[in-house]
Amino acid sequence: MPILDKDFEIEIQDENVDEAPSVQLPMNFLTFGEIENDDVKVYIKQDVYKALEKLAASDTTKELGSIILGEYCQEHGKTHVIISQYIEAKYTDASASTLTFTHETWDYVHAEHEKRYPDKKIIGWQHTHPNYGIFLSNYDMFIQENFFNLPFQVAYVIDPIQNLRGFFQWKNGRIEKLKGYYIYDDVGKPIKIEQTKVKKEKPAPAKTSKAASILIALLCIATLFLSFFAISLNNKYEKQLEKQEEILADISSQQEEIKNQKDEIEGQKTEIGKQNEVIQNQADAIAKLQELLANGVLDSTGQTTAADLLEMLENHELTLQNQDELIGELKALLEKQPEENVVAFKAYTVVAGDSLSKICAANNLDYASNYKIILAINGIKDANQIYVGQTILLPVGADTN
Repeated sequence: MPILDKDFEIEIQDENVDEAPSVQLPMNFLTFGEIENDDVKVYIKQDVYKALEKLAASDTTKELGSIILGEYCQEHGKTHVIISQYIEAKYTDASASTLTFTHETWDYVHAEHEKRYPDKKIIGWQHTHPNYGIFLSNYDMFIQENFFNLPFQVAYVIDPIQNLRGFFQWKNGRIEKLKGYYIYDDVGKPIKIEQTKVKKEKPAPAKTSKAASILIALLCIATLFLSFFAISLNNKYEKQLEKQEEILADISSQQEEIKNQKDEIEGQKTEIGKQNEVIQNQADAIAKLQELLANGVLDSTGQTTAADLLEMLENHELTLQNQDELIGELKALLEKQPEENVVAFKAYTVVAGDSLSKICAANNLDYASNYKIILAINGIKDANQIYVGQTILLPVGADTN
């Protein structure tokens, strides 16, 4: 019976049967079994039917499976399912009584679906029961109820040894076996399917009472053995169901953790956005301040305030509120400064043996009062790092001593 691998993922379709598309129903078909009026009407194309029969008979030592594709529609209040393609479930882990759809299996199915049949829908699934007969085990029911639970999705079971097959449908919220189905093909193409005929066995000759007693004893032993076997299988399936529930709980926990991580990332993005806004405002203020200093519109008092503000901005030590307050103070200084105190700047080229303090002394500038503004204007980070041939701007025109 099919088992789901812990690591696999199934992409569940969300088609709503109430919005089922209009599909041309097959005109050329044969009926197999009895068609109930209120059952889902299942049509399987002749070549798909034969291909699945061939696949089922290719290896009867283990279970085989596939995903069946096609279309569905609603006509006169009845659901019609038309199976036109299939994808073999490769890379499975299988035995005589189990079939595991692995992660690799579903990767292959989804890739084939997208590449070869993108216009087809997943109509259901198919698997084999070699010599077990046609039924859905407890675990088969679990898969149908959890992964193929749309009203039009069916399960198709083939027993290649007993030459039996059958479809299972959703009916009144329950899974029931269909009594009949259709095999179809294109109009004008003959449908040649050999229907299985049940051979009637001749009645066995009468046995002696001793032989009958032996036969009854053997039947009792076989019944007892089968009872223990059935109990063992049931326990096995119960353990498999418990394992599946643990897997689903683990998946749910992981999804919740991913959601929490996503929320945390969104919060971090918001905080980074705010920090970027502060940095951008500081960069704008630096550029504006450098422009004011370069144009020489600050007196000596203003230069000191400007240099301090520029240093704090470059080191990102200001909040938006403090930054606005300091810029306001600068604006007030600019409005109060007399026109005659406008500071101009001159260019000076560094020669061998120069230091910033020597340059200030040679140009009648007080080093302690002016070195910060000189660094800021010229983009110099370290007063001791100037080089021969470098051109720097020096403030002139105001009271610089």
